Amino acid sequence: MSRLKDLYTIPLQTLKEGKYDEILRITKEFIEKQQMDGVYDADLNVNVHFVKQKDLHTLSLKMKGTISVACDRCLDIFQLPIQMDQDMVVKVGEKDDELADAENVIVIAPDETEIGLSPIIYEMIMLSIPLKKVHKNEKDCNSNVVSYLKQKKKKNEEKTDPRWDSLKDMFKK
Repeated sequence: MSRLKDLYTIPLQTLKEGKYDEILRITKEFIEKQQMDGVYDADLNVNVHFVKQKDLHTLSLKMKGTISVACDRCLDIFQLPIQMDQDMVVKVGEKDDELADAENVIVIAPDETEIGLSPIIYEMIMLSIPLKKVHKNEKDCNSNVVSYLKQKKKKNEEKTDPRWDSLKDMFKK
């Protein structure tokens, strides 16, 4: 698919029917342009496989690499490995088509000349970020922050309201 109009667009009118493959690099420039909150950098490869047919096209994206995010435990920036695959059907038709609301189906008007991949890649990145983003090993976290958190936790455990002490063992068998 070396005929991509620009980096993240598939030009439908200039492509003949057939199969096209391309590898896109996602870097900090993409992250900044898309204004992705919580993502500071990226080193991703997206393998794009596009099959153009008369009225129904298939689009397969395979993303793999790392993004820079803040650790939820120590707040240091670290490289989070992510990976995601997305298969889609691109149907030429009207926007009110019954398939327009279907998952993994993109409906485009007959007069549309291109398919923008930026929103799809943005969504793939955001959906691949786990709810809890922490260093793989606690040893990799900022040691000052981790020791501070442990001290705070210990102090909170020591402080108890004596009025509630009798209820602590209520559900233990």
